[in-house]
Amino acid sequence: MKGLIIEDDPNKAKKVIGFIEGNFPNINMKLKISYQSGLKEIFQNQFDFILLDMSLPTYDQNTSSSSGKPRNFGGRDILKEMKRYKKVSEVKILTQYNEFDGGSISINELHTQLESKYFEIYRGYIIYNSKRTEWQNELNDFLKSLV
Repeated sequence: MKGLIIEDDPNKAKKVIGFIEGNFPNINMKLKISYQSGLKEIFQNQFDFILLDMSLPTYDQNTSSSSGKPRNFGGRDILKEMKRYKKVSEVKILTQYNEFDGGSISINELHTQLESKYFEIYRGYIIYNSKRTEWQNELNDFLKSLV
């Protein structure tokens, strides 16, 4: 099984990938760190599932360039492009935040929007907190549902 995580926080990505590799050795994970590199990967390859951060930089950052304008709803934008180009994969949002855009929208409101607009591919969200283990249980349940 193939999975993709689109996540710009290296510590969060490392913990999530470590959890998956430790509990699901048959899953091959790939990591992308921005909206553009994640979208490119989705268009070039087929994945059984995608773990998607909501807030993403536009581009990968390297020493000679910036990462472009931050995308508060980069994850939602990726879902929109997947639907537009009929890219099918099980997508779970993995975020550290309960609200977005300066508090103008809660994770529950966003969930309702995503569920109705992208019901073909969107499978809910997980709140990630490095100090707690609930995210591991939720991710475990999601991955078990796919196997």
